[in-house]
Amino acid sequence: MPQKRIYLYVPFKDKEKARLLGAMWDKKEKKWFAPKFLDKNIFAQWLHPPYHKKEFSFDEQEILSAFKLALEKQGLIIEGLPVMDGKIHRVKTTTDKGRETSGAYSGFLNEYPAGFIQNFKTNVKENWKMPLEKAKQNITNYQDSNQNLNTSSNNNIRQDILELQEKTALKIEEEYNKAHWAYSNHPYLKKKGFNENFYLKQDSRGSLLIPLKDENNKIWSVQRIFPNGDKIIGIIKTKEEKEQGIEYSARKSGCFHIVGAKSLEHCKEFIITEGFATAATIHKALNKPVIMGVDAGNLLKIVEVLKSKFNDIPITLIADNDKKRELKGLPNIGIESAKEIQQQFPDTKIIIPQITAKEAEQGISDFNDIFLIKGLDEVKKQLRVIDFQETKTLPLKRDSKTLENPKPTKEQEQSFSRGR
Repeated sequence: MPQKRIYLYVPFKDKEKARLLGAMWDKKEKKWFAPKFLDKNIFAQWLHPPYHKKEFSFDEQEILSAFKLALEKQGLIIEGLPVMDGKIHRVKTTTDKGRETSGAYSGFLNEYPAGFIQNFKTNVKENWKMPLEKAKQNITNYQDSNQNLNTSSNNNIRQDILELQEKTALKIEEEYNKAHWAYSNHPYLKKKGFNENFYLKQDSRGSLLIPLKDENNKIWSVQRIFPNGDKIIGIIKTKEEKEQGIEYSARKSGCFHIVGAKSLEHCKEFIITEGFATAATIHKALNKPVIMGVDAGNLLKIVEVLKSKFNDIPITLIADNDKKRELKGLPNIGIESAKEIQQQFPDTKIIIPQITAKEAEQGISDFNDIFLIKGLDEVKKQLRVIDFQETKTLPLKRDSKTLENPKPTKEQEQSFSRGR
């Protein structure tokens, strides 16, 4: 009769130590085991489940199912079961389009099963731990020591994320500095009604690069907009990087891009939108710098940062009007996010694009949509109707504080027309 495998109870922090001692990984069972040709006493510290010492135990399948439920509750899309290996995993959310992956999670099975969940679209960021009532043994008191272990593990995850973000930022900054100016006839810009590049660059694949910086003007990431309109944030890994399992994590939280100015110090007021096309539209309508916050979930963090550093500068939010979702009984994320921010910061002004139910059904939700269908005059009209500062008759002169749109060279235009 074949000998059964001796499975080990190796916490995530010990996996490298166990591997070096000779432990092997069972992919099917997702457990470490002691090979038959080695003395099992080498692995004595992992022969017994740590949960037994703490008087509770969980079934791994039950943990994965519970974590998946928590992830899906926050809008993350999980194919199969989540991977709880202590690493950061990016996934799609229910509101993502194209290649966007606005969800992130990390989980671990050592000690008390726990994890971290983030939805960048809704700004949800929370810790998770396995509900105690699902323990196989009925324990009424959850000891403080276990809670401390859980907190410590999550702190380690956050530190790992920060280190990964720093590494990613350096690589992105190098790529961005070497990239050439975007072409004014880039398909995405043309689709959004523009014939200028707004001082953007593009990568070797022809995707626009929108630098995402913090309040100190440090670049942390980029939003890449593909010619077909798909968007992703961060690095596109090479084949070699994928094979080697190299990880990157691009920071978005609290980061933004300014259309029409080099830095926050050159802004007399902070006008904030979600996406780039809306920011560019408002910039054209008002001839003022406009901050692109990427999405609704990131706006609160940006406002917090701005209030902390520039408390006396007025803030105006140009919200998206997700009325089409509202007509389906779903939350109007654009408006609700803006109002939540206004509740925390009452002096923040909100401007909402006025659209009809019919227009909403046609997919209109922001000022760029209005610009494309009704023209820039309608955008200006709506901004004035809501008592926004009049700028039509007082165009601002560009100086060293604002940015001209650099024109690509003749050679670059020819290269682009050839599809390079």
